[in-house]
Amino acid sequence: MTEPSMTVVFSTRNRAQALPRVLNAFAGLTAPHSGWKLVIVDNGSNDGTAAVIAGFSHLLPLTLLSCPTPGKNRALNLALPELRGDLAVFTDDDVLPDTDWLVQLRAAADAHPEADLFGGTVLPDWPSPLLWLSEQAVEFSVLYAQQRRASGPCDHADIFGPNMAVRSAIFAAGTRFGEHVGPDGTNPMYAMGSETELLRRLGTAGHRGWFAADARVRHIIRPEQMEERWILDRAFRYGVGEGRNYAKSLSLGLLVRLVAYRLAARGLAFLPPSPRRLRIRYRDRWLAGVASGRPLMPNTSRPG
Repeated sequence: MTEPSMTVVFSTRNRAQALPRVLNAFAGLTAPHSGWKLVIVDNGSNDGTAAVIAGFSHLLPLTLLSCPTPGKNRALNLALPELRGDLAVFTDDDVLPDTDWLVQLRAAADAHPEADLFGGTVLPDWPSPLLWLSEQAVEFSVLYAQQRRASGPCDHADIFGPNMAVRSAIFAAGTRFGEHVGPDGTNPMYAMGSETELLRRLGTAGHRGWFAADARVRHIIRPEQMEERWILDRAFRYGVGEGRNYAKSLSLGLLVRLVAYRLAARGLAFLPPSPRRLRIRYRDRWLAGVASGRPLMPNTSRPG
């Protein structure tokens, strides 16, 4: 039997009710001519998720793994020895791929041997019409991993977690996901940026990216993810990840902005929801997250 040329990986936790819709979409994928493999890691579920996944084993080229200790990146690292083929495709457990998703990623990887990192289009799948929530108020790329751009060479920052692929040779050489970021089931205010941290390392090391606009997925948005409280918590977690992954220390300018937005956000908290109120409160929580993720002053101590 011919070995598949690409492996799709995602982790999941306590998604028994929502996974059938996702797995049915995966079952409808057009297989690339060289075949594919799907690896799903059950990351400590206690709601029957594993049984739901196992029920699709006759419809999908499926390998089910168990990672009882919570941690998305820990689960992804567990899956890496199961990779087959030269392309590792990573996505999430709330994604609905277009039927030709894998065909498009395979074509991009074959046509661009100079690239090691690949991204594709991510569009929100909304549960209801938008009202006061708009892209003028908040970043849909941060909140919902929305990504739209033309095909072509891209920076690592243009590639988002629900729709990314990496040459398998990179993992065979020892690269792993950083387990200090991303959801781990213990801290609701975890530092976001697990895929971003990996891609940033690879980009810094010189690996080049290619964006395949025709490789499309839809990202399922749950009703609670359109509520202001969820949005503000997401902004804070994003800020923590930014502070942890990028900032060496907090500058005076950043501290001034932090105070200014905090005062403005407190004043607007008493007004009805609006794009302006959301924009200010979102920025306030992002800055608070950056401050939480890094120390206030650089470490100037010297050894000895």
